[in-house]
Amino acid sequence: MTLKSIADVISLEQQKRVVYSAKNAGPTQSYFCEVESKPDCDQLQAAARIINILFAELQSCFPAWKVTFPSKSDVNAAKRTWTKGLLEAGITTEQQLKYGLRKARQVDSPFWPSLGQFTKWCQPDPADYGLPNTRQAYLEACRNAHRLTEMKYDEWSHPAVYIALKNTGTFDIRNRPAAETWPIFKRNYEIATRRALVGEDLNAEIPKALPPRPTPRPVDPEVAKQHLELLKKMLKGGK
Repeated sequence: MTLKSIADVISLEQQKRVVYSAKNAGPTQSYFCEVESKPDCDQLQAAARIINILFAELQSCFPAWKVTFPSKSDVNAAKRTWTKGLLEAGITTEQQLKYGLRKARQVDSPFWPSLGQFTKWCQPDPADYGLPNTRQAYLEACRNAHRLTEMKYDEWSHPAVYIALKNTGTFDIRNRPAAETWPIFKRNYEIATRRALVGEDLNAEIPKALPPRPTPRPVDPEVAKQHLELLKKMLKGGK
């Protein structure tokens, strides 16, 4: 990949550049840093090396990658797109890429994943940080929904479980079927764990999800005809 193609995809708002710091990045430090001036050749080469290594690893994981990228120009175009997409998704650390590659190696498919799929793989699972997985958290919430106010904070496997249950509602957990409460709890727990992993305030209010769009139902033709006639009368001033 040329230095120019890397420079084209790592520019941000107001001509800022996001570049890799090969000397200073540790396991949990960012690969990229924002600078106001144009990055030098060493920085661009370092950024290119990261993408080249990533693609080489993924090509080993997905031997049918040529189906997606039949030519070298297709690979280079994908590298530019992936560089920009990873930055936009906040995937900028060595640890994040390790998560992604580890999950890529477990996929039972020879075909290249989408950029969106890979960025999801780069997000750590709750278990990576000692949190229960979503199903375990839900079962813990169901067991303890009747005594939410009695339990101490440290009695929970993780505060995120408590927060997710609190936002889902103990009454609903106890009285509504699992098919209804599971998706609500799942969403709340995913938000709570995401906050926990980045060090945000767990107690901040979790916004309510939008209700599902109702499924349209066919209208009886006779009823539709009556409504149409009524509209015609209204438009004619009731005559």
